[in-house]
Formats: sequence, C-alpha cells, structure tokens
Amino acid sequence: MPEEHVYTVSELSGLARERLEAGFSQIWLRGEISEMTRAASGHLYFTLKDENSEIGAVRFRSRTSAFSPVEVEQGMTVLAFGKLTIYEPRGRYQFVAMLLQPIGAGALQAAIEKRKAKLQGEGLFAPEHKKQLPRFPRRIGVITSSSGAALRDIVSVLSRRWPIAEVYLFPSSVQGADAPAELVAALDAAVRFSESEVALDALIFGRGGGSAEDLAAFSEEPVVRSVYACPIPILSAVGHEIDFALTDFAADLRAPTPASAAELLTPDAGEWIEGLRARSERMARVLASKIGTRSDRLRACLRQSLFRVPVRRIETVEQRLDDLVDGFGRRLSEAFAARARRRARAEDVLRLSDPNLPLRRGYSLTFLKGSMRPLRSAESIERGAEIETRLGNGRLHSRVEEVIDE
Repeated sequence: MPEEHVYTVSELSGLARERLEAGFSQIWLRGEISEMTRAASGHLYFTLKDENSEIGAVRFRSRTSAFSPVEVEQGMTVLAFGKLTIYEPRGRYQFVAMLLQPIGAGALQAAIEKRKAKLQGEGLFAPEHKKQLPRFPRRIGVITSSSGAALRDIVSVLSRRWPIAEVYLFPSSVQGADAPAELVAALDAAVRFSESEVALDALIFGRGGGSAEDLAAFSEEPVVRSVYACPIPILSAVGHEIDFALTDFAADLRAPTPASAAELLTPDAGEWIEGLRARSERMARVLASKIGTRSDRLRACLRQSLFRVPVRRIETVEQRLDDLVDGFGRRLSEAFAARARRRARAEDVLRLSDPNLPLRRGYSLTFLKGSMRPLRSAESIERGAEIETRLGNGRLHSRVEEVIDE
C-alpha cells in the first residue's frame, strides 16, 4: 500500500492558490462595497457582497492611480476587475481588484441633481416653509422599514432620552421599485392618522445607510413633494452623515442618521431632571434665606415694649379710637354750624327781595290796566286812561282826569 502524502498547511494553501488563480485568472465581479478601510500603506481593504454572500477584497496602492481614477465609497455598488487568489498566511481566499468602476452612480447622480434644481426652483426647499419642531414631543410617528436597523436605533434613543414619548410606526419598504409609492402611502397614512386618531407632534422619515441606488427612493419627485406638503413637522434621516437625499432639503430638518434624528427631536430627560433638581435646590435656599430674614424681623418686633405688654397695645388702640371719635364729632358740629349760617344769609336775601315789602311800608305800585309793568313816568300815560293801584292791602281802579308832567 503506497504511503499517503501528508501536506503541511503552507503546502495546501500554496496548491490551492495556484489552482484557484489558474481557474479564475482574470474576472469581472459585481458587488456592494462594505467594511472599507484604508491601511497606512495606502492599500484599500474592503468586502464585496450581494444578497447572499460576501468575499474579502483588496486594492493595492500601486493599482489606484493607474487603473481606478474614480474613488469609491462605502455602500457603493461596483464592477471590479481582477483575479481570485488565496492569502496564504491566513488561508483565506480573496479578490485582488485591479479596477473598480461604480455602476450607474454618475447617471443617477446627474438625474438627482437635475431634479433638485427643478424642485428648488419651485420653492420646495425654501427656508420660510420650514415648520418649527415641538420642544417636548409626546407622540412621534416613524416612517421606515419595520425590519431595518433604523427603527431599532430610533426606539433605543427615544427610550433612553425621552421615555414618555409614544412611537407610532407607519411601515414602508425603503429601497427598490416599489419603495417610492409605499413611502408616499405611508406619509398619507400618518397624516390621516394624525387628523382622525391621535395628533402626531412630529415624524421621523428615513432609513439606514446604503448605496446610492438603495437611497434613490428618497430622491424621487413624488416622495419629495409629499414630504414638502406634510402638515406635520418632519425630520428626514436618510443614510449616514455623508449621504444626502432630496427629502433632506424638503423636510423641516435634516438629521445625519435615524438615531441622531431621535436625539434632535427630543430633549434629554436626565438632563432636564438634573436641571429641575438644581433649580429646586436654589429655590429652597432662597426660601430658607427669606424665612430666616422674616423670622429675625419678627423676633425684633416681639422684643419691643408693646409686644411684651399686650395690654398696653390694647390701650393704645382704644386711645386712638377715642381721638378719632372726638375729631369726628367736632368736625360734624362745625359742619352743621356753617350750614346754619349759610341758611340765615339766604333767608335775608330772600326777604329783602320780596316785592311786597315796600307795599307793607305804605308805598304803592300803579299799572296801566292790563299791563304788568309799573308806571315810572307821567309821560307814558294819557288823560282818560284806566289805571290800577296796588296797595299793601287791596287794589284801586281809577281813570286819569289830568296828567301833570313835572
């Protein structure tokens, strides 16, 4: 029986590398970039993945300028040209990229920029349209995928910072061909719910990170217009800090990530509690100081003679009451005397003005018959005129026989 060859680990890795490189000398590979890091040497290490699998990859510094003039980013879907090999020290197969070309990134970005210019010209991004976010929101709506990490991040932040908030989810897909219509429908559902069921204070609208194609639904025109028309204050939180979507410009506030949206929307309950505790302690100190000051004043008053002898305090009040009563009586008597003097003067004036007073003294008044004005001169009367003379007691009717004008 021939003796079996026993391989060392290094031999096995070397043979596997040779066969792998021979079978896949130069290939094109499509995938999404994730876990990208740049070493101090300038080499770029990353992972290429699709829905079901992933493979480690590297682009060496010497390949960067010559074969890949376009810089790639985390989450970008690319076409990679290179070879498959095994990194022997770790026994791990990997892809060595010679060329990285983003797929559709230029066309997609150009379309988004054109759409952005159009909507901006219509005023959808105008600052004066922005609504003020509530300071203490109680009911918060969230529009995102029900299975995504964004929802978990939002709920985690809210439960830590502002646990009294009630969260209402309006689920929607966040990427793919159906995503724009579902996002618009979710926004409409949130508005109807706020108007008919429970009034929502604000909405968080977004998703976690992804490639430009993954985030494209949040730049579709119907979605942007729905965000602009939403009557509820809305935060757009699409992707990571470096990602932007057109809903970021139409919303009332843009947040870098879904988690930061929850932080921007809510106060920190712990900080508020500490602030209230500090204020209450300051109020207690001020109140204690005021009570101490009032107590010192009260003790000083109690040391006075009037408070040491309560009877003297009562006597003083009684004496003041007597003074008030005497003064009131005196002023009342003076008022009556002045009124009596005014009445006497008025009676004298009326008595002297009585027209019958001269008649009682022996004088008389003469009138032409039918006249009410007394005669003052003989010139105003003719011979034969009938006259009436009023005496102190009775009247005389006469006829003028002679007029003597002196």
